[in-house]
Amino acid sequence: MSVDDLLDPALVLPVRGRGVRIPPPTAWEGLRLHRRLLDLDGALPADEEYATIRLILGDLWDTLAAELPEAELLHVGRTAILHYGGSGELAAAHWHLGTTEATPEPVDDESAPGYLWPGDPGGGPIVGDPANCMREWFNDAPKKPTAAQSALSLSWRDVFACWDEVDLDLHDVYGVDVASGVLRRRPWPWLEKRIRDLAMTPGTRLNRAILAPLRM
Repeated sequence: MSVDDLLDPALVLPVRGRGVRIPPPTAWEGLRLHRRLLDLDGALPADEEYATIRLILGDLWDTLAAELPEAELLHVGRTAILHYGGSGELAAAHWHLGTTEATPEPVDDESAPGYLWPGDPGGGPIVGDPANCMREWFNDAPKKPTAAQSALSLSWRDVFACWDEVDLDLHDVYGVDVASGVLRRRPWPWLEKRIRDLAMTPGTRLNRAILAPLRM
């Protein structure tokens, strides 16, 4: 990863042989998008989705609309919604599902995790009837995440449930007054990094609120 990649939080998608850079929305819009996707289980109504895509793409909408059919343009926009309102992993999965590249045939790999049952860690040859769920050896099972790791992967539902703690921590730790209008001026990744840092930092209100149920 180059220094430019580290310093530029924008989403870049390979569209017809060139990289299309989609700048992040404002912090306020990022929060609104996360909340709407949570409230609607990830599926925005068609008219709201269309308006959100136009908002996120901004001036890029007109440029891409002149080059791409509508279905392809909306695919770009939906990927951006998932990237900034969900996660990079969700966006990448959605993007590749909609590309025209050939999809390789699935491999029926008996050693793969999940082959015998959903929690199967995968491993060596199957012993006897697969219904018995036995192998000659199993891969090491993933370790249970620590409380700190759970905080790192906190859901945005947790964040909104603990918004008072987020509000106070942002002010105490970073001097950020969320009511000052700054969220409409700064980009979404700027706020997201600070919230995640608060969740990971022992002693913050958000850290205590998130980890308290895990310690019970």
